[in-house]
Amino acid sequence: MLSANDKAKLRQSLQAEESKIVTIVLSDEDQVAGEIEHAGINGITLTDGRRYNYADIREINGFD
Repeated sequence: MLSANDKAKLRQSLQAEESKIVTIVLSDEDQVAGEIEHAGINGITLTDGRRYNYADIREINGFD
């Protein structure tokens, strides 16, 4: 699960002019990639509608 510090870093990077394309490693070792539409307090929603709770995420772009 991502720490509060990792979540803050993720939100900061989303507010920058950087790409919102991410690679997500889930707790079951599956990997997904996509563009982030919204990063809320409970999880991440990608532009294609997929949603992942932080509790189910092991790593995002190397943040663990």
